Amino acid sequence: MLQSADGHAVLAGAPPAPSYLTDGTTVMSWLNTRDHKRVGIMFLVMVILGFLIGGIFALTLRMKLLEPGPFLFDALTYNRLFTLHGVAMIFFFMIPAIPSAFGNFVLPLMLGARDVAFPRLNLASFYVYLGGVTLTLWGMVHGGVDTGWTFYTPYSTTTTTQAFWVVLGLFIIGFSSIMTGLNFIVTVHTLRAPGLTWMRMPLFVWATYGTSIIQVLATPVMPPNTRK
Repeated sequence: MLQSADGHAVLAGAPPAPSYLTDGTTVMSWLNTRDHKRVGIMFLVMVILGFLIGGIFALTLRMKLLEPGPFLFDALTYNRLFTLHGVAMIFFFMIPAIPSAFGNFVLPLMLGARDVAFPRLNLASFYVYLGGVTLTLWGMVHGGVDTGWTFYTPYSTTTTTQAFWVVLGLFIIGFSSIMTGLNFIVTVHTLRAPGLTWMRMPLFVWATYGTSIIQVLATPVMPPNTRK
């Protein structure tokens, strides 16, 4: 009988316990996972891809500005790329990066919990996010949007481009944020380790908890206004 670094007794010669990276190595073991660390990694991969998409749009805009006049593409295409750059950076990257990616990975560990309160809802929020990103990208390819990422009226109600599919995709991404926020709020309230009072919680937990409240309260009332 030996003692591990964290003080737990282990049998001599026993194989090490599988980590979240080795506990199932197939693709389906990742796609059907309930482990908050794996869900956080999948969110991280997606937000990095969103950052790359937004960065490609940004580089394309800068190339357009290398020369004055109708260089590379026209003004309408420039406005579309400008909008898509903003949509990708804000909704694909900035909003889910900290709560969904790092929050999923770190929050239960800081609370001393084995997982979040609703592991299945946690995985579902990832697929809802993935579906919203896919639909938004589909809308970008089929017609594009030239309204700017805020979709402000009156221009968003008079533009000739088709904003419906992009806006619908952003609605779906918003549902993912609400699901993640609800999960984190319940996790902080119910799964704290014994002795971890509110005043002893780490600052990152407090920040994630506050962000979750904002996600639940503000996301439903912040849809882009595109109705005619």
